[in-house]
Amino acid sequence: MSPSQPEVIHRYEIPVDDENHRFTIGQGPLHFACRQDGVVEFWAYAPTALSGITREFTVVGTGHPMPVGTWHVGTAIAPGGHLVWHVLECTIPLQPTTEVRVQVSADPATIGQEVGRIVRDTRMRRPGAEA
Repeated sequence: MSPSQPEVIHRYEIPVDDENHRFTIGQGPLHFACRQDGVVEFWAYAPTALSGITREFTVVGTGHPMPVGTWHVGTAIAPGGHLVWHVLECTIPLQPTTEVRVQVSADPATIGQEVGRIVRDTRMRRPGAEA
């Protein structure tokens, strides 16, 4: 990120509804909280053209089974302290892509540039990615 473009932190909401929810964020999540019933909030850096990535989350209560293909990323205590919600990140199925070929070179700088180009192109094809 350039010095003229300051980093920004945004707030996102995940409903407690047994569904998966997709978000395009930058780095993070940084913190989880639950200030109102039925919603877990998290804060993350705002996505940029270089840092935006689509991630999928769901929320389960303590003692509830974790769906297959998920892992724990955070916890939030509901107002009143009687319920505890656990935020799980979900595996996002890969979208079909076209074949990518990298030309091999003895020059490490050329290889790095080519890999960087492929990563940028791949991010732009992801659902919810910024163009």
